[in-house]
Amino acid sequence: MGEEEYRHWVPFIGTMFLFIFVSNWSGASFPWRIVQLPHGELAAPTNDINTTVALALLTSVAHFYAGLHKRGFSYSGKYIQPTPILLPINILEDSTKPLSLSFRLFGNILADELVVAVLVSLVPLIVPVPTTPLGLFTSAIQALISATLAAAYIGESTEGHH
Repeated sequence: MGEEEYRHWVPFIGTMFLFIFVSNWSGASFPWRIVQLPHGELAAPTNDINTTVALALLTSVAHFYAGLHKRGFSYSGKYIQPTPILLPINILEDSTKPLSLSFRLFGNILADELVVAVLVSLVPLIVPVPTTPLGLFTSAIQALISATLAAAYIGESTEGHH
């Protein structure tokens, strides 16, 4: 793909990266439970499966839009390539991409928050200090992985198949 084709998707990918990166700081930055909230604790929005599914569905819509915009209705021909027998498998492949994106992000963020919660409950005064950079590192890695996969899926839909 040329550089011009990538420029159209930089705002979408950048916004997704920044949302995941910055929003996951809430759980990582406040593990001390200094601020008592009346209804629970601060948690990352991606700790909710609904948020990650919404992000994954947005990526899927962008994936299909990019393919249709670049190649028109000939984009649907990719489902019967190299043989029409592979139609169900190709449809299954495109339907599992949002599932994979959403569960990957949700599972990794939830696991990070559970590990930090268990460590903080076991040793509340010593453990929060080293777990804060760990949470920030985890959110940065998850944001990078999600944005990279979204860019790869969109790039895949716009490249021509020979």
